[in-house]
Amino acid sequence: MRANGPKLGRNAGFQSALEPPRWRRYAQIRIALMRGLRVSASCLGAALAATVFMQLSIVPSAASAQNERPEDAPIIRHLNAAITWYKQLSGANESAGRPSDAFYLENARNLAKQALELAFQSAEEEAALLAAEKGSGGAALSSETSTEQQNITKAAANAANLISQTQAQIEDVNRQIEKASGKKRQELTSQRESLQEQLDFNKALQEALEKLTTFMSSSGAASGGLQKEIDDLKKSVPDVFAKTPPKATAAATPSAPPAAAEGTGLISQTSLLFTRIAGLRDLNQLVTGVTEVADAARQVQTPLRARLRATIQQGRDLTNQPAPEDPAGAEANRRKMSLLTKQFKQIAGAAVPLTQEIMVLEECQASLREWQSSIHSGYLRILETVAIRLGFLLGGIVIVLGLSEVSQKAIFRYVRDARKRHQLLLVRRIVTILLMAVVLALGLVSEFASLATFAGFITAGIALALQTVIVSVAAYFFLIGRHGVRVGDRITVSGVTGDIIDVGLVRLSLMELGGAGSDLHPTGRVVVVSNSVLFQGAPFFKQIPGTAYAWHEVAVKLERGSDYTLAEEKLLEAVNSVYSQYREGLEQQHQTLGGLFNIPVSAPSPQARLQLGENRLDLVIRYPVTLHRESEIDNQVARKVVEAIEGLPELKAAVGAPTIRLAAKS
Repeated sequence: MRANGPKLGRNAGFQSALEPPRWRRYAQIRIALMRGLRVSASCLGAALAATVFMQLSIVPSAASAQNERPEDAPIIRHLNAAITWYKQLSGANESAGRPSDAFYLENARNLAKQALELAFQSAEEEAALLAAEKGSGGAALSSETSTEQQNITKAAANAANLISQTQAQIEDVNRQIEKASGKKRQELTSQRESLQEQLDFNKALQEALEKLTTFMSSSGAASGGLQKEIDDLKKSVPDVFAKTPPKATAAATPSAPPAAAEGTGLISQTSLLFTRIAGLRDLNQLVTGVTEVADAARQVQTPLRARLRATIQQGRDLTNQPAPEDPAGAEANRRKMSLLTKQFKQIAGAAVPLTQEIMVLEECQASLREWQSSIHSGYLRILETVAIRLGFLLGGIVIVLGLSEVSQKAIFRYVRDARKRHQLLLVRRIVTILLMAVVLALGLVSEFASLATFAGFITAGIALALQTVIVSVAAYFFLIGRHGVRVGDRITVSGVTGDIIDVGLVRLSLMELGGAGSDLHPTGRVVVVSNSVLFQGAPFFKQIPGTAYAWHEVAVKLERGSDYTLAEEKLLEAVNSVYSQYREGLEQQHQTLGGLFNIPVSAPSPQARLQLGENRLDLVIRYPVTLHRESEIDNQVARKVVEAIEGLPELKAAVGAPTIRLAAKS
């Protein structure tokens, strides 16, 4: 136990030697407490500064709220209404009415300018009257505001002094720290930190007070009361209050523009009708604006007239009182009368321009109503014209369509020829379209010179772009002419042979025929050819008008030394036996053909010819065949020829095998 005692004591002494001295721990605790107190003080000071700032910033708002009196609102409302209506009238134009409407507009603008000037004159007089009445209240408010500014300025100066003192203390402490050591140095360092925090707080307070001072100065300079608002509103209409020399003003006065010529067409009249409707709507807005401005002026005038009556009554009462005998009473009455006289002049200075303004507005309203009546009469006149022209236009369309329908029924009733019927129906359609175009042009268009020029340019463009179509249309009239083609004719064009199944305005439709020689048959295809091919130089073969036959021939070779007279007689007799079956139809076609040409044309009939060839003699018998029966007729001719050859041995020995073919072109 003894051995352990000294050991423990030595360990305890060693541990105490390692621990910091007690005074050092006390100093650290004190420094921490001081820093906490300084932080709390800084927070409290910042909160106090913010509170002061908020309270002081409310002062200008309260002052401006006190400056805004209920009497100011009607005056500003009246001026705003007058300015809005004046600008609306300045932006109006006389294009909605007749030439005389320009003078209505100019008169209304002059009256509106005069009314606006009177409105501002009354507002300025009333602003001066209100400023004189609230002079005492304004002086008290100005004194209060001045006291607040002085307090803030004084607080800012105190903060500046504290900053200077704190900076001097910090410099003194810095010099002491350079010479001190140990515990003294630590205390001085802690003191310097505390002074530095006080310096930062004072600088923040000084900055806040300077901002308050600047804010109050600018707010006080910006607040100008009712007169300043009136001056600001004056700037929105510089053309009314600009100081323009009389000569320049006279030169700037616009003259009435020349009246635009009104078109007589339905389109021009309809456009003018909608223009008049828009003009009436704008004029209604202007008349409503005059009423609103007059109502606003009466709202401002009502309290002024009441005050005028009260002032006049006070003057009469003062005049009706018995005159005081003492000089002091007489002097008091004289001062009261002088005060009432001054007050009456101020109130009358604001009320009289309002009365004049209301009279000018009533005159302007009467002028606008005259203008409105003028435009309304023009509107009724144009509406009547539009109704009449529209009636004529519809009547013309009905007449054209009626004539077209009557002509169509007449064509179907009296024209039996399908070709002529088709041509007449086409002519009826074209004439109907042209008449409709003429009726629409006469009803809708008034400037025919401009229309002709425009139509010329359009026609040139269409002719260039649709030249092939135009040529096809022109060729159509050649195709349906006297020597043209009709449905059922057989033609050959551009190497294609076929029967016509339709003659269109710009194209032909053919049922194609195929085969060789006289053996032609439908291929099942339809060939469409443009009518313009008629003018393109391509071969165009067609039937003679009114005919529907073609020439075929039977050719046989004659042996040397044979009796060609017998062969010609027998073979021609065989062909005539077949031809006799359809001779009558071909003779009727020949009679029709005789009336189309001025030259004699022989009737079609079978003919025999001898043709000399190289080392041979051929007998050729030509005969006409009816189209669409070619194969049938050729078959019958072939049978009869073969029967004739086989029936005579000498003829069989004289001729060779017969051949049927199309007649050769010579």
